[in-house]
Amino acid sequence: MRRPACFVSTASVLMDLPLHVSKVPQPGGAVTATSNGPAVGGGYTVVCAVARQGVPSALAATLGTGPNSALARSAMMRDGVELVVEELVGDIGTCTTLIEPDGRRTFITTQGVEAEPQIDDLNRVDLLPGDYVYANGYDLAHESSRECIASWLCNLPEGVGLVIDFGPAESEIPDSILSCVLNRATIVTGNDKEIAVLEERLGSREALREAAPDALLVRRIGDKGCKLWPVDGPIELIPGFSQRVVDTTGAGDTHTGVLVASLMEGMDIYEAARRANAAASVSVRYRGPAQSPHRSEIDAILESAEPVESASLNISRYSSES
Repeated sequence: MRRPACFVSTASVLMDLPLHVSKVPQPGGAVTATSNGPAVGGGYTVVCAVARQGVPSALAATLGTGPNSALARSAMMRDGVELVVEELVGDIGTCTTLIEPDGRRTFITTQGVEAEPQIDDLNRVDLLPGDYVYANGYDLAHESSRECIASWLCNLPEGVGLVIDFGPAESEIPDSILSCVLNRATIVTGNDKEIAVLEERLGSREALREAAPDALLVRRIGDKGCKLWPVDGPIELIPGFSQRVVDTTGAGDTHTGVLVASLMEGMDIYEAARRANAAASVSVRYRGPAQSPHRSEIDAILESAEPVESASLNISRYSSES
């Protein structure tokens, strides 16, 4: 019997330390921060968003033997995410995030074993038509991981979707890797600024379409929703939901995870994007990177057709994870 379609992510998992500050200090300066403590973040946010929709989700990013990795495995067990590559001796890195009152974030990252993907491990991942593979720009930018990840992504089996979010690291990705990955992509997603930078690098909006001929292009625009540019149709705006922003960490990954999970369940791109907009509007109201709501909570938002702050949500169990 054929197994259900699965979402597989190569995005590196990190231990996040979110610090809420009044402002980012000047060099040599100081500022007082507040924090709820460390949380499993990085690439974990997108796989947990998929898993919380009831869609099979797997991590193909390297974990280690240290305490940070143990916390990541605990989160995976709680959300039902499977690890499909071998661990290495050592530990995953950290990401200290400075979060300003308007939600703007500044990152300070250290590398660990997540920066050492093993091509033999990736080649052993059992992919079938209907599966989706996700990758982000950070792993395609780092010298220690980009060649391994890119060579695997550009040779995925036929019928396996490829989802790419280049993020702010796009400028550090070599042209050859960028071109290859765009050409293979099924979905390219990013926020408004990131997509604008990518279009500028390629020369125009039309050049991006030519570089990614088979991809649904998703442009996230905060509480305004997102713009979709399907391969065979015009650009369309899918309206968003009003939101009270506390922390935008992980909102983009939450949007992507719910979007792809909805597509894997057979929804059209417009309904999938509406669900993704609703999920992202919930995630920014709480501190921490992995704040995706479950499927039933998204249903409640959409059925009420009210702004998110008026919807009846059950988010309390996530607060302790932030």
